[in-house]
Amino acid sequence: MIFFNFPKHSIKACSLILLLLIPFSVLHAQSPDMPVSLHLKEATLKTFAANIEKVSGYSFIYGEEVVLKRPITLSIKKASLQTVLKRAFAGQDISFEFTSRHILLRKEKPQPVKRRYTLNGYVLDSISKETLIGANVYEKQNAMGTTTNPFGYFSITLPEGNTKLNFSYIGYASQQVDLHLCKDTLITVCLPYDNQLEEIVILSDKPETGVHSSRMGATTVPLDHIKNTPVLLSESDVLKSIQLLPGVQGGISGTSGLYVRGGGPDQNLYLLDGVPLYNVDHTLGFLSVFTPEAVKKVDLYKGSFPARFGGRLSSVVDVRTNDGDMRHYHGSFTIGLLTSRFHFEGPIWKDRTSFIVSARRSYFDLLMKPFLDDEAKGGYYLYDINAKVNHRFSDRDRLFLSFYNGRDFLSFDNKYEDPNYTEKEKQTIHWGSTLGNIRWNHVWNSSLFNNTTLSYNRFRFRNNNDASYMKERYRSRYRSGIDDAGITSDFDFHPVPSHFIKFGGKYLYHTFRPEVQHTITHTEDKGESKDEEFTIAGHEAVRAHEMSLYAEDDFNMGTCWKANIGGHLSLFHVQKHTYTSIEPRLSLSYSANPDWIFKTAYTHMTQYVHLLSSSAISLPTDLWVPVTKNIRPMLARQFSVGGYYSGIRGWEFSVEGYYKTLKNVLEYKDGSALAGNSANWEEKVEMGTGRNFGVEFMVEKKTGRTTGWINYTLAKADRKFSAEGINGGKRFPYKYDRRHSVNVTVNHQLTQRIDLSASWTFASGNTATLPKEQGTVIVPGSNGWLGSYYQTNTATPGKGANESIFPTDYTSSRNNFRLPSSHQLNLGVNFHKKTKHGERIWNVSLVNAYNAMNPNHVYIDYKTETPGNQSVPVLKKLTLLPCLPSFSYTYKF
Repeated sequence: MIFFNFPKHSIKACSLILLLLIPFSVLHAQSPDMPVSLHLKEATLKTFAANIEKVSGYSFIYGEEVVLKRPITLSIKKASLQTVLKRAFAGQDISFEFTSRHILLRKEKPQPVKRRYTLNGYVLDSISKETLIGANVYEKQNAMGTTTNPFGYFSITLPEGNTKLNFSYIGYASQQVDLHLCKDTLITVCLPYDNQLEEIVILSDKPETGVHSSRMGATTVPLDHIKNTPVLLSESDVLKSIQLLPGVQGGISGTSGLYVRGGGPDQNLYLLDGVPLYNVDHTLGFLSVFTPEAVKKVDLYKGSFPARFGGRLSSVVDVRTNDGDMRHYHGSFTIGLLTSRFHFEGPIWKDRTSFIVSARRSYFDLLMKPFLDDEAKGGYYLYDINAKVNHRFSDRDRLFLSFYNGRDFLSFDNKYEDPNYTEKEKQTIHWGSTLGNIRWNHVWNSSLFNNTTLSYNRFRFRNNNDASYMKERYRSRYRSGIDDAGITSDFDFHPVPSHFIKFGGKYLYHTFRPEVQHTITHTEDKGESKDEEFTIAGHEAVRAHEMSLYAEDDFNMGTCWKANIGGHLSLFHVQKHTYTSIEPRLSLSYSANPDWIFKTAYTHMTQYVHLLSSSAISLPTDLWVPVTKNIRPMLARQFSVGGYYSGIRGWEFSVEGYYKTLKNVLEYKDGSALAGNSANWEEKVEMGTGRNFGVEFMVEKKTGRTTGWINYTLAKADRKFSAEGINGGKRFPYKYDRRHSVNVTVNHQLTQRIDLSASWTFASGNTATLPKEQGTVIVPGSNGWLGSYYQTNTATPGKGANESIFPTDYTSSRNNFRLPSSHQLNLGVNFHKKTKHGERIWNVSLVNAYNAMNPNHVYIDYKTETPGNQSVPVLKKLTLLPCLPSFSYTYKF
């Protein structure tokens, strides 16, 4: 070891001495890559150099300015000498250089701290200028990335200097942008469409859904999966595609209802461009209101909910619609067996303003009209209209106007006439939603993005009945519904690269309009006419105020840990009573290596509205009601944990477990039900507790000509009420409890013109309450005595004078019967052909391919057998959907 007392920073003098010593070096110099073993604890620089010289044969040369910040502690076996030096001098501000025989140490000059600037902007489709949601933005040199938000906006902070940014999105060609960053910069990046790309590697550390996000149970549903999944009558459906994901189950076969992790249909928050929808079903639930051509992105949250969402317990389905092409006019139309659809979009002012219109209508009423006679007419049809106008004032300001209207119409017209009697009756039933919103996007600065929304949402159910019988006329009008008017403001804030903060607030003004029936009767007798008018109202309109504030931070903790910590504060004021709730949200993600990720999460949710329904299918008579001073909000706390593996290219493996506790859940009391009447509904229900827990397994193939997934869910859901209440205080299975569920989905690109799809589902049966014994209620005539007894057979007791006998049933417990398991195979094929002006697509689908007679409903009937004409109870099942082939024709122009 050679030490020289040079003046500080006299590197030239040190190098000169080195050159003088080189001729005296031995002929066989050692290599920097030679293996070295070293064990030191709290060593000085002199001690460290002596040990290295002993094992390597090198000599150290350094000046007095070279000093350690801290002692050196090392324990290394057979590592290269260069590696040993790197580890020893890490963070010591000391650099080293090898010559043939010496190691020259220098004090590193402090590097000037580079300033940081923020690069923000939008990622667009290069042709249509449609914003791309969830596009990846990645800077390789600093290993930093982000994704675009629901409005296509991104923000990333990087060091000053030259930088190379890579932009990528599924189905689009990647693009690299080179620039010199010397100030905060706003840019717009356009990606060209390329449907031949197989895979996009997620490099961002801030995605909101998927394996690489910090959240659990958050999934983006691929649009190709929605359009290709074989469904009833070739009608592509958003909600039926979601039913094939783990932890999600459908209700009655063929319907679009969602039952997520043991929850009911009213526990799902459906959002259309950020605005809640209360009714999302057509045709009693066999279709959803979301038109596939209008949909841009669909996200499902069933585990760790983002802090900005609240008001439901089970899931959030966030549907975003297209903004419209700013450069070219194009569209499509589809003709199917049930509905026809039309879609058209284009520029109003090129590169500034665009529009989009999507419409759908069924024509069952038109097809049936020629087959109906004059005495009996009627029909059913549905329609949906989606429209949006998008205007770009500048790169910092955008304005969106959105509108949706959907309706179901059912009518019946009957007339009977003869010389002595005349009867006429006309009934029309229609229900649906109307939604409108105005959204303003504004970039306040390079770190702050804001979206503000004004919205209005209305649901109405109307039943009009007009009848005449000879000289009597009857007119009835039934109304129910709900109105929401609100304002929402959401902010995205990027203070530093490792933190992504979202915060904001919302206010909703609810008007609940329970059923009101207005009736007018007109009678004529002996030349005199008489009119009577009366109104039957379940409740007066109930008005409520709902407010919420939220904040969350998605941040990195080192290279392995990511976290999302947030909270949701809500307030609900109704009937001079105010409920408040503080809802913490927490997600943690640990990446042991690039292939393995482990996550855990805790979510607290509160729900202030209830759906009063007594049917397993979606009916327009179902009524939404708010909490009251007697009925408290429902609460849910969910704990979840999961593991994910993506080490095999193009494949993902995952397992998630969850445990959810519920409080203040509602069930109808024994013997109570709803039939479109909410009068005294609080007296018909009881509040209790519940548990939902399970584990979900999924294997997904994401690339190649064949894609799809297999998932299995093992779950349990039950409820418990007071000892004096439902089921005698004993725990019983929830009506949507299904123990086992399996979904298999496969999509295969056979050729460029033909693609195949198939889905197979298996699910344990739902629960039902069936009587196990039959009894009789005997009501005597005048003595006022009422007696009852139950018997296990169907023999009729002796009938005394003036006695009336009524059969009744006895059930041992709530949901005491489990229906048989159901399974179904659906097949589909698409034939594509390019034409001069567009593309035509034929779809052929086969639902329930092997005609499985799945039980949609079970009931008890009584069969009379001899001898003695004794009635024997027989359990029967009802199947709604046998094997059904269908086809549709689509032309894109």
